Amino acid sequence: MFEIYDTEVIYSWTPREFKNFVKGYQLRKIDNYESLAIQVIFQAKVKGKKRISLKDVFDADKAKKELGKKTSSSSKLHVERYMKAKKAMKKYKP
Repeated sequence: MFEIYDTEVIYSWTPREFKNFVKGYQLRKIDNYESLAIQVIFQAKVKGKKRISLKDVFDADKAKKELGKKTSSSSKLHVERYMKAKKAMKKYKP
């Protein structure tokens, strides 16, 4: 999912950094879907369909707006849990 597997790096992030990282990943997925939609349009044009638009296949603006709504209201970070987990991880030795 994130392509970062080092837990020490992830635990060293602040809640805001982690939230921004996750949001960036989600925006990257939206961009990938938009690219796939553009490919679908090109394939439809090759097959001879007359009118097809990007919004018919995938509406990236709508997806980005929904992502903004979802992250701002529904994802409350539990700072106390984060601080306790970070403190516990400092004591951890593999």
